[in-house]
Amino acid sequence: MAVSTLRKAAAGVLALVLAPLTVVSGTADAGTAAVNRYRTVADFDAGWLFNYGDASGAGGASYNDGGWRKLSVPHDWSIEGRNPPANPFSQSAPSTGRGGYLPSGIGWYRKHFSLAGVPAGRRVSLEFDGVMANASVYVNGTLIGTHPYGYTGFRYDITAAAKLGGDNVVAVKTDTTSQPASRYYTGAGIYRDVRLIATDPVHIGQWATRVTTPDNNTVHAETTVVNQGGAAASVSVQGVLSDPGGAALPAVTTAAKTIAAGASATFAYDVPVSNPKLWDLANPNLYSLATTVLVGGTAVDDDITSVGIRTLAFSPSSGMSLNGKTVKFQGVALHQDLHGLGMAAPQRAVQRRLAQLKALGVNAIRTAHDPPSPAFLELTDRMGFLVLDEFFDVWTQHKYSDLGDYATYFNRTASSPTGTPAVPGASGSVPWSIHAPAATLNGSASRRSAYYEVDATSVVMRDRNHPSVAMWSTGNEIRDPIATRTPLLTRMVAIAHSLDPGRPVTQALFRPSDSGDVTGATRTIVDVFGGNYRPDEVIQAAKTSPARAGLFTEMGTDTSAWTTVRNNAVVTGLFLWTGVAYLGEADGLWPRAEPDFGLLDGVGTVRPIGYSWQRTWGAPTTSPPATGTTANRVLLSPDHSTVSTDVDDVSYVKATVADASGRVVTGSSAPITFSVSGPGELVAVDSGSPVQETFRGPVRKAYQGVAYGLVRATGAGTITVTASSAGLTLGTTTLTGTTAPFVPCSGSCN
Repeated sequence: MAVSTLRKAAAGVLALVLAPLTVVSGTADAGTAAVNRYRTVADFDAGWLFNYGDASGAGGASYNDGGWRKLSVPHDWSIEGRNPPANPFSQSAPSTGRGGYLPSGIGWYRKHFSLAGVPAGRRVSLEFDGVMANASVYVNGTLIGTHPYGYTGFRYDITAAAKLGGDNVVAVKTDTTSQPASRYYTGAGIYRDVRLIATDPVHIGQWATRVTTPDNNTVHAETTVVNQGGAAASVSVQGVLSDPGGAALPAVTTAAKTIAAGASATFAYDVPVSNPKLWDLANPNLYSLATTVLVGGTAVDDDITSVGIRTLAFSPSSGMSLNGKTVKFQGVALHQDLHGLGMAAPQRAVQRRLAQLKALGVNAIRTAHDPPSPAFLELTDRMGFLVLDEFFDVWTQHKYSDLGDYATYFNRTASSPTGTPAVPGASGSVPWSIHAPAATLNGSASRRSAYYEVDATSVVMRDRNHPSVAMWSTGNEIRDPIATRTPLLTRMVAIAHSLDPGRPVTQALFRPSDSGDVTGATRTIVDVFGGNYRPDEVIQAAKTSPARAGLFTEMGTDTSAWTTVRNNAVVTGLFLWTGVAYLGEADGLWPRAEPDFGLLDGVGTVRPIGYSWQRTWGAPTTSPPATGTTANRVLLSPDHSTVSTDVDDVSYVKATVADASGRVVTGSSAPITFSVSGPGELVAVDSGSPVQETFRGPVRKAYQGVAYGLVRATGAGTITVTASSAGLTLGTTTLTGTTAPFVPCSGSCN
């Protein structure tokens, strides 16, 4: 059950000009590149212009942006600061230590593009996977909409404002001025992927396809088709399922339905699968479902969904089972920053991090405390992880004085358009679902939606097809009183169950006994009882009639907790705080910009506690590198010797301060100067040090004897990387640059 993430399959494809029909939409599985044949999906990451700070009139079509900086997104302007490579950290930053002492404010992006190749009559949309934050999107000077929450995606129909036969400009204002905005670093800017989509007026709605596997021999699909044309249409839907090797199963075609202009209809069908290749943690097999819309028998639109055939069950007596076998969450919580890369992480960097965690025995990730990117879930699908997909860190109450956090928007009535599908039970205009009648939920009347309902709906609809997503979490340590929380929790659980009936909902509860959750309504509203740092209370609540499975949603890193998990069948596992060090949550720690949590440091170096959990979880044991005392050289070693021009690719080139025998001198903090020659560029420098220091420019102090230069190709050919430090022998290595697209790995990765 994995939704297709519209990943790039060719570097540099259609950066400025949209081709009329066939554009690669992404890779749906390890063996087959999924291609849209009728819907146009174009990578929109390249060719942007950026301005740090506000710019009066920058949303206008004729605004002079000739002096703006050229770049590609994803881009996090906070991690680099106003004047890179100058140090962006400041003890007096409005973000405070909670935001990592990094800058905030307004940033503008603009992009000029042509739609000359798009046939007349097509609907054109821009889809953003995440913009931090309060993103105001203008097309040719028209404000299309504003999206507050930086962690949810949105899709704006720009047809009315766009010029199909000529040049266009999109402008995006990002605003993180209101600070502190979180308890941890959130970044700033268009930090996730963007794509441009063109469809026939009769098309599949936004995130409208839902795929389930009611048993291992059946794939059930439902999808909603919207008719934004001017006349009624006779519509049917055809589904073709391909196995992990790319072999197509027989097509299944539904009966036709007449959809009036401005209306929609839902289609459902089953695909029988013999000898299925199941998705599990060791063998994350992925099928691909191509859903095609037929009008009068002629194909007009299609969508691609990757599918994992698996059965995940939760029981108060036996805990959790995957495909009938007992399994427990060997989990870690993760914030989303990639240290020196900030929030704009190339997929290769995320893949590297997940592989490092898997080597420690980790099989599950809690997305603390916000929804992840589609690119992240594509990796967890491919690599064999389970995911606890979390909605929010706060509800109606701020945890501290963080006036810019989500509590500012949680209960505010959402402005239209939201850029997301209609909330169950809501009314009002939203793109793609604008013509669909408002649904009802639990008998509720049609009404306008609060932002939390809009965002919860978008998370569930976007992520519900991923086999890696095991559960939804409605929030983390929510401090609202239980009288406030109960109706809100009830509503969020109802939304999740309405849109995704088969997947359970939990919450990372704060002091559940003290807060009334053990004896109150919370225990029976959630499907799995989750709690932080109170294992006895979780077990008590889970075993109380009517019993349900329990989960330690957050625990410290003392390995004794695993004994409790192992000895209690009702407990489905735990998530440690935390898997990897992260920026922020550092009030009072200056000059440190991060706390001292993590099985790994910010660049992936395993800490002693990481090795302890590796042994506890029974993963193949590894050991720290041998250490030396007298530094005499710098040794360079890339994690990958081939690197692409694709913005999703990067090579971590490790510089080790070593002795004459090549052993790391962990006491060294010598400044390392990196240089790159040939078709390559230095994207960032890092070391994993918790002490603030710029991540841009060529120099980085070693931390425990190690620093990294992160390198991307600018073309094909040999890239030479050197690293020098006073008094030490120069280190050098070579990489091979390529223009081939980055393709995420599957299964066992490195």
